[in-house]
Amino acid sequence: MRLTEKAILNSLRNGDRGTFRLLFDSYFTQLFFYAQKFVDEETARDLVQDVFLTLWNNCKTLTIDSSLEGYLFRMVRNKCLQNLEKQKVRRDYASVQEVKLKMDEIHYFDEDSGITSLIEQELEDKYEEALSKLPEKCRLVFEMSRKEGKKNREIAEEMGISVKAVEKHISKALSILKDELKDYLPLLIYFLMGK
Repeated sequence: MRLTEKAILNSLRNGDRGTFRLLFDSYFTQLFFYAQKFVDEETARDLVQDVFLTLWNNCKTLTIDSSLEGYLFRMVRNKCLQNLEKQKVRRDYASVQEVKLKMDEIHYFDEDSGITSLIEQELEDKYEEALSKLPEKCRLVFEMSRKEGKKNREIAEEMGISVKAVEKHISKALSILKDELKDYLPLLIYFLMGK
């Protein structure tokens, strides 16, 4: 640490507001732009201010082995990384809570009550909407297979096409439905597994 930095640190430890103000004015802009490499502008401003607040609150016990500037930049980087980790945890938590709320809503409606779960109804509507987007022949084959429970050979004979063509139609339908219902797959799996 340079001599001037030692003098600054000693002044800070003595609670010299003028020295603190000088540090703030000298480094705020640099630290702010550095923080913006990690986070948005508003968060960067808040985190840099928080770094200076922490510096002031701990100035009496402050121990810096490297340069004061390096110390400040490390503090900002660490605050930014902590902030990013908190945001990730919040997003993950929100995502889990959203699925949990949907599951709770499903459990709320008892099968014996005759009330259809709003989510079950939404899934059914989305499924029917996705089915309607299938080419007509493809949809007919898929419905004969899945809704009517017919075997591929029966469908082929009834429609006058080969078993291979039936398999291709079913495969195409599943691919399109998977794409159309990708946002609902966790819930669909839940229902297919029998709740």
